[in-house]
Amino acid sequence: MVTNHVYTVAGAKGGVGKTTTSINLGASLAAAGRSTVAVELDLAMANLVDFLELDIDVRTATTLHDVLAGEAEVKSAIYETEAGLAVVPSGTDLDGYAETDLDRLSEVVETLRWHYDAVILDTPAGLSEETVRPMQLADETLLVSTPRVASIRNARNTKELAERVDTDVRGLVLTKSGTGASPGADRISEFLDVELLGHVPEDDAVPHSQDAGRPVAVNAPQSGAAIAYRRIARQLVEGSTAIGSETTADSEATAATVSPETGSEERSATPMTDVPAADGQCDGESRPPEEYGRAMAVEPATRDGDDGAAGDDTGAVSESDSADAVSDVDLLGDESATHSSAVEGPRAEADSEANGEEPDDEATPGEDPSKTAESDTASLGSQIRSLFGF
Repeated sequence: MVTNHVYTVAGAKGGVGKTTTSINLGASLAAAGRSTVAVELDLAMANLVDFLELDIDVRTATTLHDVLAGEAEVKSAIYETEAGLAVVPSGTDLDGYAETDLDRLSEVVETLRWHYDAVILDTPAGLSEETVRPMQLADETLLVSTPRVASIRNARNTKELAERVDTDVRGLVLTKSGTGASPGADRISEFLDVELLGHVPEDDAVPHSQDAGRPVAVNAPQSGAAIAYRRIARQLVEGSTAIGSETTADSEATAATVSPETGSEERSATPMTDVPAADGQCDGESRPPEEYGRAMAVEPATRDGDDGAAGDDTGAVSESDSADAVSDVDLLGDESATHSSAVEGPRAEADSEANGEEPDDEATPGEDPSKTAESDTASLGSQIRSLFGF
């Protein structure tokens, strides 16, 4: 069982479902009895409270802005949700954002690590210091992507960034699967060379739950998306059956199966047992100091023969048409010196992969190096589109 673990949820493309994934994985872990807190790292464009029915006004309440400005302790910025998930929201005040200092983030994360079984760092879109720092502080990074060409390209860049700052990439969460002309989830994970933790189907229950201010795992527990998130949470704890009871795990497996190719949900007549909510819910109120640091370790139920493969794709995996070429463009560009030492700048040498076979992609004396980068990027786009059969 994994305890006291820090996960960073990342994906450079906006709108892929990073916050939705953070909230629902956190709610699924909390429902299983693991104390879990989600931290919103989108310091400039915070919106986590819009996904949760919290009785706070982030314009006046204590938030991560105050903590990173050195004006408050993190325990005063923790709020409980009715799903049993604790959250540390960011503020929305631009003046408050200007006062934040990411050098304080390390202390915040370590404090939370000591008081929670799982800490989930929800990062913003793009590749910036607000993405790099959480990656450096996490035990593992979870990539989030949709099955769209642009999103897969950005997931590839995010993976490379994670490797450059020496953080482990735990795997891929593929959202909105089964849409468009997308290839199977297994082919996308093979192309990205990462483990497929699971794929979440396009599901109307997700936006409906967001509008209701509740995680889909709580608001619509029998939906395909909720089942997928519970299975991914189970993967995170290395196959532990603590994500629900043995009966729940078995009934989920028979009640609904999400196709890796189409993303559609196939149900049998067997009803699914709802995962019980965690104890200690307090309707969005700030946690009293005496409750700060609730139970840290919950021993998982044991189940003989459970290999923890819930949610794995079945069937043959097609051989990837991809090569390992990536753009030579520096992923961070001209970011501040605070993190530049942790991330390599643009590679000084041209890609040697062509080795004379693709002279058009190699920079020649006096040639604008950006043209080489553009050519490499186009090559990567062609590789991704080949997954779609284009």
